[in-house]
Amino acid sequence: MTGHAPSSNFAEQVAYRVGLSLPASRKGYVASAIARLMVRRGIGDSRLFLDRLGLDAELTDDAVAAITVGETHFFRGPDQFQLIRQTILPELRRRQSDGSPVRIWSLGCATGEEPYSLAILCDEEGLLGDVRISAADISRRALAIAKAAEYGEWSLRNTDHKQRKRHFTSCDEGFRLHERLRRRVEFAHLNLGTDELPAPEKQLADFDLILCRNVLVHLDAIAVPRIARQLLACLADGGWLLTAPADPPLWKYAPFETSVTPAGVVYRRIIAHPHATRSSISCATSVHGQTKKPVAHVPPVRACVGDARKELGDQTFKVIARQIRSHFDMGETREAARLAAQATESHPLSAELHFLHALSQMANEETAAAAAALRRVVYLDSTLAAAQFFLGACLKDSDPQAALRSFENVRLICISRPPQERVSLMPETTAGHLAERAQREIGKIRQSPGSEGP
Repeated sequence: MTGHAPSSNFAEQVAYRVGLSLPASRKGYVASAIARLMVRRGIGDSRLFLDRLGLDAELTDDAVAAITVGETHFFRGPDQFQLIRQTILPELRRRQSDGSPVRIWSLGCATGEEPYSLAILCDEEGLLGDVRISAADISRRALAIAKAAEYGEWSLRNTDHKQRKRHFTSCDEGFRLHERLRRRVEFAHLNLGTDELPAPEKQLADFDLILCRNVLVHLDAIAVPRIARQLLACLADGGWLLTAPADPPLWKYAPFETSVTPAGVVYRRIIAHPHATRSSISCATSVHGQTKKPVAHVPPVRACVGDARKELGDQTFKVIARQIRSHFDMGETREAARLAAQATESHPLSAELHFLHALSQMANEETAAAAAALRRVVYLDSTLAAAQFFLGACLKDSDPQAALRSFENVRLICISRPPQERVSLMPETTAGHLAERAQREIGKIRQSPGSEGP
């Protein structure tokens, strides 16, 4: 690759080397960013660039910055912070009857806005002296900014005037967090994609609350099951884990107790000793005058797509899906995509809504976005042959081998069903017919030039 602009394939290699995943929609952008980085650092050989990753911390940080989306601000995801304030912290404080501090971990903390938001929240609740907040990120440069605790107007766009006046002082660059809050957060470097967890020797274990939001979405899907088990192992008995709506669901990979709340899906480590003082999630009811709906219990270990429908209400779900399908059938694919995007943001566990969103995006020739939506469907339910089939259709030009795997999954799923059985999400198609279509696609890929298949 010497003397040539980095390709999308090389961008994927860089992402893999630093333990991250690269969405198809960002391959071109990341390849261009890496090309600029190589010029700036005077590295003309792609192999040399790969070899220096991991050895040169500054170069690795630059590569991570090119791959990830560094969007963050104080109190991002206000519904989850309200859940922490009204339910999680009071419940944890009641359980810590021995006076030990509540241990909180902000994983993927970026430039520090999230862990400092937690410190502010605890201070406002009079709990700052009762908690210990740790934070970690893959970028050393981001951690340096976090430790300085100085932020501009954009980082504070979700804080009101009273919070700014109480917790910050003005400085040349904008606002500096008060020292007593800055000291409450301990920062460390961590690569969730490659580092081993839990790590008790580094005090990375036995947390009462972990926030790992908008992190897993950047990691390879193959790594997610392992990381889910590691996060579970890092929790204390009864400990809570919060992820973001865009992150893949974790219930199928580790025995979490999984619940749906007004703030989205939350996970807990099941209490090993039922007679311990820590209460069950099903008892997490209104506290401190809570006006929002309390945490709703769903069966532990695995929540499925059916649970999401119950949460929506069957009638509401049917109305939403029917509206999207109606616009799609009339050729109003932009409106269908818009409605589906709104619906999936509010109801991230609905495989059908994500599927309809993907179909609308495909009709609008937004193939990369459709593939991302279909991957979310597969995360929710890997047995949905319709999602696997359209994912293969999206990938057959850009990533034939991944498409081949999807079509092979379709064939295996369909031949395990009665041939005349209707396919879920594709009621006009039978399992036998879809298996034949998948086999034809497999044949086309294997016969195409450059294919590694037989």
